[in-house]
Amino acid sequence: MSLNSLNNFNNFSPVRNCSAMQRPWEGFCPKKPWHYRVTAVIPCMDTYDSLEIAIRLLQLQSETPYITIIDTGSLPEVYSKIESLRSESVEVHCLRLNSTKHPSDFPAIAMDLAFSLCRTPYLFATHADVFLKKKSLLADMIDLCEKESPVVGYEISPRSHDDWKGMVSHTATMYHMATMDKIGFGWSLRRLCNLFNISDARPNPNRPCWPDTELLGNYLLRKNNIVPLLIGKEQNFQRTNDENIDHFRSYTSSKLYSNSYFKMANGWYEEARTKALERMREWAK
Repeated sequence: MSLNSLNNFNNFSPVRNCSAMQRPWEGFCPKKPWHYRVTAVIPCMDTYDSLEIAIRLLQLQSETPYITIIDTGSLPEVYSKIESLRSESVEVHCLRLNSTKHPSDFPAIAMDLAFSLCRTPYLFATHADVFLKKKSLLADMIDLCEKESPVVGYEISPRSHDDWKGMVSHTATMYHMATMDKIGFGWSLRRLCNLFNISDARPNPNRPCWPDTELLGNYLLRKNNIVPLLIGKEQNFQRTNDENIDHFRSYTSSKLYSNSYFKMANGWYEEARTKALERMREWAK
């Protein structure tokens, strides 16, 4: 085992061979997850190169987050690279599912796990194909959560169901966790289908819009009269490149399911990567 691997292993909790008085469940990391104001969560699959950049942009934010990576089934050789990103401020977790009924089960299960893992007052949900463009974005969104709404983020892209407008996506969204806990916020497609008495959630491959990853949470927000503050909008099959984020949309899923779309998304990624590296150099000064 290499020294880096050993150091990473020693960060794990619980610590072995010490007494309960030494709080072995807290691990060896001098700065604990709960010493941060926000946890940034990124579900991922097979897109290590963009993930590494997304993490670095998060680490250069004026409000530095704790980072939780949830791998949802990367190839072993890719996952080994993702695992290497683990540090005192980055946790890496891995889902290995034998089967799912719906493609949105992967990010939905990852986000339910992430909400359970969160040990900070706020959680920022984002993707490996989203590069932050504003250095103060997390700090600004926390401020908006405190002043305007416990949920601040981007509206989901247009959907086939009539009630999608005003719903928040998980592209770049901040959640106040105490409020989410009180309303029982969640992501599970199983829970969603049971609420609507749907017995078979398997989608039409051409229109996997209902059920979907964000819907349970949005319906729970509406049930509790919580209106998300929307700071941006997105369109299907289009890149979102505004003052806050550069989202080369569906980069991960198209790599799995659509070679033609992936060629377009990869072009967006290459452009986004060039600009992101420039920002990283500027933000690091």
